[in-house]
Amino acid sequence: MFDGPFQPFYDPSTQRCLRDILDGFFPSELQRLYPNGVPFKVSDLRNQVYLEDGLDPFPGEGRVVGRQRMHKAWDRAEEHPGSRMTAEKFLNRLPKFVIQQGEVIDIQGPIRDTLQNCCPLPARIQEIVVETPTLAAERERSQKSPNTPAPPLSMLRIKSENGEQSFLLMMQPDNTIGDVRALLAQARAMDASAFEIFSTFPPTLYQDDALTLQAAGLVPKAALLLRARRAPNSSPNFSPSPGPSPSPQ
Repeated sequence: MFDGPFQPFYDPSTQRCLRDILDGFFPSELQRLYPNGVPFKVSDLRNQVYLEDGLDPFPGEGRVVGRQRMHKAWDRAEEHPGSRMTAEKFLNRLPKFVIQQGEVIDIQGPIRDTLQNCCPLPARIQEIVVETPTLAAERERSQKSPNTPAPPLSMLRIKSENGEQSFLLMMQPDNTIGDVRALLAQARAMDASAFEIFSTFPPTLYQDDALTLQAAGLVPKAALLLRARRAPNSSPNFSPSPGPSPSPQ
């Protein structure tokens, strides 16, 4: 990536980067180099062999005492494709949970905890569904009138300051940034003025609590981030959130 060092798929930093992309976030490891975002170009290099330290492979066939042949490492890999399985790949093949006699039994959790002691596993992001008035209304509607179409909604995924938590909020398009801030503060048991809500691509800081989610372009869904509140004029790379369009005279 950007002509940097080779990053194995099983490396925790690679897993975090891919998870950010799949969750709709700009990878945190690139935010310092590209604070305003950068286009991605994906290349398929699955059929290329990566050589450590840029060394060329030995062109001949190795031999040891007794003229026994030594196979090349990639030859052995071709003979046994898929013989190596990372711990994360193994976990993904297991069901997350099963239901027995009405009880939900976690499958991946205990196995992950066991493997964590011997294998490098990326830290799990805790997903927290915030109880919003819209979510409660939708839950009631789906129970009473399951065949009626769902109204327009705004689905927000907001990552915490340290990236270890992801808050999921179901909101109405006419809800405001202030509504989102208040619900997050309640879910996190902290002061609403202690954090800021922003996006990285495009870089936007949502400061106007009266701005609706529709006017802010956060409908039908958006991926946002949190950070500790900073002093004014300390974020030159962020543009203010868009305000509502002026009404015609």
